Amino acid sequence: MPEERAPKIYARKRKAHAKSRGGCRNCKLRRIKCDEARPLCRRCESFGVSCTYNRISSELQPFEETAFSVYAPLSTRVSLNQTVLGLLNDNIRQQCPGKPFFQLDDVDLGLLNTFHERSVITLGVGGTRHIYQQEGLRLAIKHPFLMHTALALTLMHSRSDDLFSKQTAREAYHWYQGTSQYNIKLTDPYLTSSERDAIWLTAVMLGCTAIAHDDVMDPEQSWPLKSRSPTDLDWLKLSVGKKHVWIIADLSRPDSSLRHLFHNTATDQFVISTSDQEAFRALPTEMVQLCNLDSSSTPERNPYHAPAASVGRLIPVKSCQDNILKYFTFLGQMTPEYQQLLDARDPRAVVIMLWYQTLLGAGEDIQWYAKKRTVVETEAMIYYLERYCSHIPGMDKLLEFPKRLRFSKAVGALARPGGLGYPSYSTGSGHWPA
Repeated sequence: MPEERAPKIYARKRKAHAKSRGGCRNCKLRRIKCDEARPLCRRCESFGVSCTYNRISSELQPFEETAFSVYAPLSTRVSLNQTVLGLLNDNIRQQCPGKPFFQLDDVDLGLLNTFHERSVITLGVGGTRHIYQQEGLRLAIKHPFLMHTALALTLMHSRSDDLFSKQTAREAYHWYQGTSQYNIKLTDPYLTSSERDAIWLTAVMLGCTAIAHDDVMDPEQSWPLKSRSPTDLDWLKLSVGKKHVWIIADLSRPDSSLRHLFHNTATDQFVISTSDQEAFRALPTEMVQLCNLDSSSTPERNPYHAPAASVGRLIPVKSCQDNILKYFTFLGQMTPEYQQLLDARDPRAVVIMLWYQTLLGAGEDIQWYAKKRTVVETEAMIYYLERYCSHIPGMDKLLEFPKRLRFSKAVGALARPGGLGYPSYSTGSGHWPA
């Protein structure tokens, strides 16, 4: 038998050429020879991209905003997509020197288009939407950790209308890459201004994906009915992390491209405009009595005080995109003591959370990322309190409002108990599980 020989490896020899010292920025990023023609070199002109000789900027400027338009003529769309993909992947490689990096494909390009035209707009309120749209895509192209997060967010958004949809492999990949690279970036002591802006946008998107990330459709497998797990209520704990990120990002910086968000995110006036005692008067009497929300109650002495007051303020507020920051004040009002009570599935803490999620999920304008959680988890809390806490005085009255809003909504088979083969729960045994 003839001896097998290892295949020969041929190294391609580059032709000798004079190096271009004054080439344009795009040619340097693409590592090709520039003819240094001004104002537009022939390489950039034939490639269909902008040409810049700016030595200060390290940011790739590959296309105009309309380059992502899905309405481009079919004859030019393929070549345009390949042009943009080449520039984007070149930019990602520059951001990850010496490391393996992800190559974007046509599907990702379409997702970035959807992100820019649809998904990123859902992050803003009122006058801030244009800031998210203007800066979101620009920063995502420059920073891979934000790009991965943006792609994961867009994939979640695209399937949010189907409550029975599951996370895809592509979505899981981008979510993992985005979160892992983001956590590494948070430990960097030498963040640039652009990186700090990208970190804040990533934190906002991860907050939305954490709320949306709930692939459970059986209330029995949802908190608080499910078996205990260290990851229970992780989505609620993000509010603490975002406070830390807010300090790192410091959007009040003069060089921040998101500095206008700093002046548009203040919700203190909403909280202080109504006193806690006034907020308690909006709550049902049964909740006031159950949580000891009398005139002597204070946030320091009563762990239910602050979250219950937050719910009272939200009762007259419509759940919609423009009011979402007001709804997020509830997350900011949660004290460590109240979170511990939620982890322990304390009935009073669960009742307050049930009312909050019921209000958040009410109406037709609910935010896409809260839709699924406020359907399944609200149902699970109702069943939990009926099954184990019906002996508590006033519990039946406290469940009337959540049950009316939850089971009167036509959300597929989930609109009624037993619709998917789950048992219909009546008043429980009155024994609260340890």
